Amino acid sequence: MRMPRKRITLSQIVQIAFAILVVVFIAIYLSKIDWASLENLTLNWVWLVLATVLALVFRYWGAGIWLFLLERLGAFGIRYAWIELSYVYAKAWLGRYLLGAGTWILGKVYFASQHGISKAKLAVSGLLEGALQLIATLIVGIGLLLLDPRLGALGSGAAIVSIIALICGVIALIPIVFRFGVRTLYRIVRRRTIQTEDLPDGRTIVSGGLLYLVATLITGVSYFFIAQAVYADLRWSDLLYVVGASSVAAAVSLLAVFSPGGIGVREGVQVLFFSALMPVEAAVIVSVLMRVWSLAVDGLFFGLAAAVRGLARKPRANSSGGDPS
Repeated sequence: MRMPRKRITLSQIVQIAFAILVVVFIAIYLSKIDWASLENLTLNWVWLVLATVLALVFRYWGAGIWLFLLERLGAFGIRYAWIELSYVYAKAWLGRYLLGAGTWILGKVYFASQHGISKAKLAVSGLLEGALQLIATLIVGIGLLLLDPRLGALGSGAAIVSIIALICGVIALIPIVFRFGVRTLYRIVRRRTIQTEDLPDGRTIVSGGLLYLVATLITGVSYFFIAQAVYADLRWSDLLYVVGASSVAAAVSLLAVFSPGGIGVREGVQVLFFSALMPVEAAVIVSVLMRVWSLAVDGLFFGLAAAVRGLARKPRANSSGGDPS
């Protein structure tokens, strides 16, 4: 007896298309990397391993912040589905290589809505998350750079612009200002007015901002370890400067919303700042390696999330006698 063929659903088509596009864009992305600059590269693998561990902590911390924000916005039952939603987060995170941060947010909205979560709450949480990450990254980056005299090497205008940006970042975290910004962005993106009950309260904004301040410090230290793995003359006294410079570079790449993964943008800013610590040639190597390493860690993050999800689903599949999907 012939078994009926299973129809491919729209959700499966979207997921397949998403996977194919990510692979294609990453291939294009890799083709644009200056591989020649890494030919004579020698690495301290201890620092590289430490950096990778911290980078994974940062990504899981980011997934945790997303789930925290969703719960604060009233999406109940989130903590019981953290394995599935961590996988969704890791998959959407790869969407940054398509059309930048916009695809990352849209990916979370689409894939997480398949688990019954309100698209409105997902859209708000995505905007909230992106805005908090950008503001926190700018505050940490600029705040640390202002404490370092080497910022003056970039010209007197750099300090003035940095102070103005820092003040704007702090003001943006004021709940009434932040809610106005989220409401405006939501109207632009979704072309409708957001309901008051879907807006984050002051506690959510402040708590999310503090969590992202910690996240920025974690990923900043991982970048310092990468720089140390390449440039042995880097000192511990350079830690705060590297964290600040890499944070500003990350914030600028986040602002380049339609640049896949901020390619080219982040590297340019990093070379500018790192040149105050090392020869330009070394700064170029460090920035290129950070890009390649970051891509590898993103793949590792997705692989770990997928593996944990697969292990969690096995008992259910065995008990029901088949694959639940």
